[in-house]
Amino acid sequence: MATTPDLLDRMTPTLSRWFAMPTWRRPAAWWLATRGLMFAIWALFGFVAQGDVAYYYENINALYTGQSGPADVFPEYPTPLIWVLSVPYLLGFGRLLGFRIAFIGLFTLTDAFMTLVFWRTARKFGTNPSPTVGFWIVFVVAMGPLCYMRLDLMTAALSAAALITLVRSQRFLSGSMIATGAAIKLWPALLWPAALVTRKAARRATLGFAVTGAVLAGASWLYAGWDRLVSPLTWQSDRGLQVESVWATPLLIARFFNPERWVVAESDYNAFQIDGPGSVALVGAATVATLVGGLVMVTLYVGWLRRAHRTPIEAGTLMIIATFIMIVTNKTFSPQYMIWLGGPVAGLLTISARDPEVRLAGPAVDTPLTLARRIALWTLILTALTQLVYPMLYGALIDWNPAVTWLATAVLVARNVTIVIVTVRLIWFAARCIAFPPRPEPSATG
Repeated sequence: MATTPDLLDRMTPTLSRWFAMPTWRRPAAWWLATRGLMFAIWALFGFVAQGDVAYYYENINALYTGQSGPADVFPEYPTPLIWVLSVPYLLGFGRLLGFRIAFIGLFTLTDAFMTLVFWRTARKFGTNPSPTVGFWIVFVVAMGPLCYMRLDLMTAALSAAALITLVRSQRFLSGSMIATGAAIKLWPALLWPAALVTRKAARRATLGFAVTGAVLAGASWLYAGWDRLVSPLTWQSDRGLQVESVWATPLLIARFFNPERWVVAESDYNAFQIDGPGSVALVGAATVATLVGGLVMVTLYVGWLRRAHRTPIEAGTLMIIATFIMIVTNKTFSPQYMIWLGGPVAGLLTISARDPEVRLAGPAVDTPLTLARRIALWTLILTALTQLVYPMLYGALIDWNPAVTWLATAVLVARNVTIVIVTVRLIWFAARCIAFPPRPEPSATG
């Protein structure tokens, strides 16, 4: 990553002046102003992107009104999601409008709470909170109101908290938060190896992960049965090629020249997928890529764990790389997946500021802080492109319109190509500098 143009470093003095946060009043003012603007723009576009909130309500309402049982609702999600969604349902008095207000309100409060946590953590570390809090404020704006209408903000918060508590020597709690995130959406489970920074941390983090995971899995089994417990593991296997996925990119380009041969339609999995010549082969390629990506993650983790000295900064970097790999290799790529990156990147910015001059292992020329800033910049670019795709240009992407579909396709292709490049560079960086740094040559003797 060292050869990436250092745009963020050149922007840092300006951003520092804009987001200078000596007291809580400045971040609070920025948060209120940006969130107010975001809601105003959302209202201007007609409060779009609420489809999943209505889907959540329909299922939880069917459960509470006796139309469905616990084994029948949300088969694509882990069972504890039912308990999470019961909170806005009860706060909303069982009404759709009340559920929407409660759901969006709770996730808005989650955003505010995370902003406060990042600010307070930096102050406790004795570092400047501006990079982390500034990143988070801009990140949510770049992501848009979708942050408040999907469950992924919760898992992002838990992954960020897991990294921060790891630095603060609360290793059991760190492992417990990763397990809780996995109980809401499965992907945070892949972050657990990064919590094994030292032998002591490995024991406590693993214990926290195992105990919390066992309790939640046991409660889920007793509540909804075995088939419901394992249904999220099999749900993805039958899905097709989601239109936003990296693997759909060649078909989208081909579709632009011959729209009759490739069809975009909503599937039984509440997502739009593309079908036509080559789609089955690309689904197979995505499956292979997911397996290869898993092997890459395991290789990086094993190489890192074999080292005698490991740091939380390296752990945070590996968490981010694992998240990038999951997104890129998957045959699905819903826009909310980008929310997954926000928490670990903000956490990495927070802990990297503690030792801004320490160099990473191996041939790296970046300090942890400059590396974190580069990752943050690319994350913001990718997130902004994602919001352009969904919801702003999504109608033109799924419904063929020669006047505007070219623009939607171009933005999506740019986003997908960029995220692949960033992922490959981060993997190469991790292999050279984190997991497999070169051994120092023995000194010559006379």
